[in-house]
Amino acid sequence: MRALCILTFIGSGIAFLGYFAASLSFGKTCEWIRTFSSMHSVEHLSPLFFILLMVLHCFTLVGAIRIWKLHKDGLFIYVLAQGVLLFFPSVWLGADAFSYTHLIFTLLFTGGYIYHIRYLKR
Repeated sequence: MRALCILTFIGSGIAFLGYFAASLSFGKTCEWIRTFSSMHSVEHLSPLFFILLMVLHCFTLVGAIRIWKLHKDGLFIYVLAQGVLLFFPSVWLGADAFSYTHLIFTLLFTGGYIYHIRYLKR
């Protein structure tokens, strides 16, 4: 379970910082998205989109910290935040924004945390 928490700290921490930077430098972020992705139109993006993603990753970090401290509520915070993170881009940008890679990692990590639920006390 510690390995899952450490990997969550790393992944969600990097995502939090990345979305924070993207919200601060929105214009440059849009240029990079047009240049390096298959997304040619960034008209539906806004700094709020990146801020909301940043906040959701903050919740996954809070959940992982609570799980690290063996609090059961951390699992619920983590699962809820990951569920919203999974579908939020599709709701904001359309069905093409759904990520199967994110789905796989969400299922793996959530499954790993649920497998260890018996060690969570409070």
